[in-house]
This record gives sequence, structure tokens and C-alpha cells, in this order.
Amino acid sequence: MKYHRLTHEQFAELHEEFAVFLASQGIDHSQWEQIKDSQTQQLDVLLDLFSDLVWDKITAESDFLEFSTADQLFLFNTSDSKSASVIIIKLSNKEIDLTTPNGFQWLLTHLDSDELSFFNGSKTYGSSKNEFIYSYLKKGAVRSNGARFKALETYFSNSTK
Repeated sequence: MKYHRLTHEQFAELHEEFAVFLASQGIDHSQWEQIKDSQTQQLDVLLDLFSDLVWDKITAESDFLEFSTADQLFLFNTSDSKSASVIIIKLSNKEIDLTTPNGFQWLLTHLDSDELSFFNGSKTYGSSKNEFIYSYLKKGAVRSNGARFKALETYFSNSTK
């Protein structure tokens, strides 16, 4: 197994996709019931295989990730196949919380503040792009549409800070 098994709730939410997956494996409803009742090893194999397929799809479709703490913001563009572009922002003002919409809005209106430190670079994927993305998702990163990354990337291209 490359990733981790989906939770019961995730399987429940993906029940239609799981049914299609079982059909692609040549397993109908009655066979599935039999596997659940008496073939624990095959059950584990099927659940793990489907979980890996789901995680592969999620990671393959994740071009932007965001991870934030109250005083740091990490933005990743993972659309390149060899490395991720990374923007890191560190905030020294403990009264501002970057995890909130107001905190990010404060950041956008105070980009030239000495309370902010910016870092821009790239991080090469260790073993694979998908594993890199998965590792950050497990750490609490979330997929995004890239709006924050693009806004700050524009700032870097027009700034001397």
C-alpha cells in the first residue's frame, strides 16, 4: 500500500465510485457480500487498492497546496513534474493569525511591513511528486485553487523586498 486506507466515512462518501471499482474487478454485489463475510485477506487487498487509487487521483490533481500556522504560511505550486515552487511567509506580529481570512487580508495590505519575512524558492520532490503532495496533505496542508500563491508570486516578480 502506497498511502493509507480511507476511513469508513470516506468509503461511505465514495460508495458509488467503490461500486464501479468492484465492477471493474469483476465483483458483483453478492460476491462482495461474500468477501466481506468470509475473505478478510481479499477484503483488505481490495480496500487498500481502492484507497491507493483515490489517493493517486487526489495527488495527481493537486497543483496548489497551502499550509498555515498562526505565524507562518507555506504556499506550494506543484504543477512542475520535478519540483515544487514554494513561497513561505513568516510573521513576527503575534496579534495577527494567518490562518484566518482577516489575517491573510492583513498580510495582503501590509506586504511591505518589517513584521513579514518572505522566502521564495523550489523544493525538489524526493521520491515522487505524488508522495511529496501526500506527505504535505498528511501534515495538514490543503488543496487550493492557487489564488494566494499567484497573488504573492506577482508580488515577488514586482518587488525588491
